[in-house]
Amino acid sequence: MRTKVLAVIAAATLLLSACGQGEEAEDATSAPPSVSAEDAKSTSLDDVTVEGKVGEKPKVSFDAPLVIDKTGKSVISAGKGDKVAEGEQVTAQMTLVSGTTGKEIESSYDSKSPAGFPMDKSQISEELYNALLDTKVGSRVLMSLNGSAQQGQPAQTLVYVIDIEKTTKPLTRAEGKKVDQSKNPVTVTWADNGEPSISKPKGKAPKELESYTTIEGEGPKVKEGQSVAVNYSGWLWDDSSKYFDSSWQDGRGPFAVDPVGQAQVIEGWNEGLVGAKVGSQIVLVVPPDKGYGEQGRDGIPANSTLVFVIDVLSAQG
Repeated sequence: MRTKVLAVIAAATLLLSACGQGEEAEDATSAPPSVSAEDAKSTSLDDVTVEGKVGEKPKVSFDAPLVIDKTGKSVISAGKGDKVAEGEQVTAQMTLVSGTTGKEIESSYDSKSPAGFPMDKSQISEELYNALLDTKVGSRVLMSLNGSAQQGQPAQTLVYVIDIEKTTKPLTRAEGKKVDQSKNPVTVTWADNGEPSISKPKGKAPKELESYTTIEGEGPKVKEGQSVAVNYSGWLWDDSSKYFDSSWQDGRGPFAVDPVGQAQVIEGWNEGLVGAKVGSQIVLVVPPDKGYGEQGRDGIPANSTLVFVIDVLSAQG
């Protein structure tokens, strides 16, 4: 889920990876509120009332405008599950309220699509990470920070109500049955840690998106709209001797694609990940019109056909 609910607290790195296509986002978490503290009627999370049961859409009320200078957090209902840990994938219902007007901006309860994100400070904001770390599953967390609900809108104090539904420990590599690769244009081989390499592609570069499975996982199929964690490496069709980007390098760890189908990644990924089973490894051969097209990007010439090897580690939402 990538809507206003996560717009501020999702880190810009989600939009700026080598597979992304978005322009650099502003650091909204440090933006000053558009209503001054002198004009505020509420100045603390203690002034915020949250009604309703965990698992149901909350009703949030306070005397608006609300201005809180620093990011704040309060656990207003403690759950009984395990504590949220670093590296886990979190599924949570999120409701966002404007501090300026006191009105709800958006809630994942309405869309019936909970947010999914990794507990990784390189992929989510430090504020969200700190608010949820060591908090028990089943908890309802109240959080405030300053920023814009959506890029280009005025800055204000924003109020989040976060219901932590579950956490999972994502796989670190594809796990399943290895599949015959004789029909694939490339042959994938693996290092001991699972990092893939590919052979020189056979035949002519395809003009349509092609997908091949090298390892068949046993998890559920990825659905459009989910948040998916992957490991990946990408090569040029014309040069398979070295990858142009890889999540395996420098210990970067899994990359979040959120939401699949509309994520800030190339079109070939948004299309090609849907239907892949969790635990699987797939090869996507991406023609230029579903990759970086005529403009190319750093390290990728214009009109390049690309080859990605992608391990599907988790899917939530």
